[in-house]
Amino acid sequence: MRRMAVFILFALFGAGIAPAAFAQDAEVVLRIGLTQDWETLNPAAGFAVSEYEIWNVHYATLTDKAADDFAPIGGLAESWVPSNDGLTYTYTLRDGLKWSDGEPLTAEDVAWNVNTSRDQEWDNMLSTVINLDAKVIDDRTVEITSSVPDPKLPNMDIYLVPKHIWEPIATDYDSTVEYDGLDGVGSGPFVISEFTKGQSVVMVANPNYWGWEGETPPIDRVIFQTFANPDAMVAALQQGELDAIHGFPAGSAATLEADPNIEVVAGRQGGFDEIAINGGAVVGQPHPALLDLEVRRAISFAVDKEAVIEDLWFGLAGPLETMSPGADEAKWIPEIPADKAFTYDPDRANQILDDAGYLDTDGDGVREMPDGTNPIVLRHAVNTDGDLAGPIGELFTGWMQAIGIGVELASYDQDALFGVIIEGDYDTFFWGWVPFVDPDPMLSYFTEAELESYNDANWTDPRYEELYLEQKVELDPQRRIDIVHEMLTIFHDAAIYIPMYLGPDLQAYRTDTFEGWVRQPAEVGPVMFSNSSPSYRLLRPVGSEAAGDSNDGTNWVLIGGLVAIVVVGGALAVARRKSTADDRE
Repeated sequence: MRRMAVFILFALFGAGIAPAAFAQDAEVVLRIGLTQDWETLNPAAGFAVSEYEIWNVHYATLTDKAADDFAPIGGLAESWVPSNDGLTYTYTLRDGLKWSDGEPLTAEDVAWNVNTSRDQEWDNMLSTVINLDAKVIDDRTVEITSSVPDPKLPNMDIYLVPKHIWEPIATDYDSTVEYDGLDGVGSGPFVISEFTKGQSVVMVANPNYWGWEGETPPIDRVIFQTFANPDAMVAALQQGELDAIHGFPAGSAATLEADPNIEVVAGRQGGFDEIAINGGAVVGQPHPALLDLEVRRAISFAVDKEAVIEDLWFGLAGPLETMSPGADEAKWIPEIPADKAFTYDPDRANQILDDAGYLDTDGDGVREMPDGTNPIVLRHAVNTDGDLAGPIGELFTGWMQAIGIGVELASYDQDALFGVIIEGDYDTFFWGWVPFVDPDPMLSYFTEAELESYNDANWTDPRYEELYLEQKVELDPQRRIDIVHEMLTIFHDAAIYIPMYLGPDLQAYRTDTFEGWVRQPAEVGPVMFSNSSPSYRLLRPVGSEAAGDSNDGTNWVLIGGLVAIVVVGGALAVARRKSTADDRE
């Protein structure tokens, strides 16, 4: 491929063809590897981190988040003004906004999204819009009023879909969530062009994105490619077939760090993995032993979280005792006293079960219920889309065997597992969360309203519900933090979740292809798959000037790269970026 590029370049220059003509045919392509597939690209219905990344790029939001500290900054709205009582915010949209298909993006789109997602109870928007009402003042002005005090305002970061596309489709909740979301019309820096499940999502630059400020986008296409084998993904980055990867095995970190052209990022943004225990609040029931708090406490004491951090994460993950509800870990996670913590202690776990009457009466190594019937054998679900789920399942089997509890492993992909959880037909599973900036959505998942939806523990608690409603309207920041801490302490003491660790987003990118990667939050966060994913609109090819510095359509960066190939025969990146998806396959 390098030889062919050199030959073509010599031929072009020899024939007197202008460099601009050659550059206009070249594409700049950013290639991202990941291991999590996409089930849907509908922002009202999806739930996977891989899906949120596509939406972050495809859809702009009314307000955006600062890359360094998540503070609200302008998005589609250039400014906003609160009312005296703080219940109403009036947002002014930027002038001349358009959807990627050229249709005007107006206040009518904003109001329709807020009011329709509230009325139809769209899963991914409801916790934000449930108390909101939006009113159009004029094409560039929308008034949003909350019926109760709302500590999240003025943040309005729901994904705004194009009304002119979605209104005929979204006639009710069912029709909305069944839509595939592949219309390709968005307002972000790049919009969906192709989607092949199990393979890739291709996005193309949106010429109408307000953030380009009328200049030429520095990247033409972004290709997200999913890998079933994470080691193959790592190799593709090392070989220059990818520009960045997300979610690689911790054991590969040292090898990647040794490459002078690769930067490794262990980003933290509140994400965590957990072993969840079925609390039995929906139709499908867990093993009856799990309805006993003492059994759940014994299971919690039997799980060796420190070993997982050291052996599976090579020490890169952080300790965690209760759920992490927001991206700012230090702010929202309470300190659990040492005497209340579920520190690894299998002897104590065995004693708890003995004292509660769960004995192995027939000597087969598995305890029975106190009446001597129904051996305690747990159905543990393994998420086949997660590279750690299999090893954790095997470890969980051993931990439970040590306290006289049997385990049967059952494997599901993430979509099937979500269905199993909703139906309640499981005992335990291992999965994870990456929370939003504000804790409200994560906290809402464990309320009664989210049963048979995002409440994957199938658990509720009356006091937790009361506190949830309190924090939702509490405007005093410290008081709200205190309420959240009390909620998470209740959640911890219920032993319904076993938070395993604060998991870093392990990412790596090549430093010789693109520059401008931004960590969110600053210094500690990841560069991709974050709350608003700012890197994509800021990236540019290495050595180039800012987007739009040349208005004549000439891509001098690519020309310079090809000239370098002629001179030194070394720059592979430009030729690689020109290759098509078919070439790569």
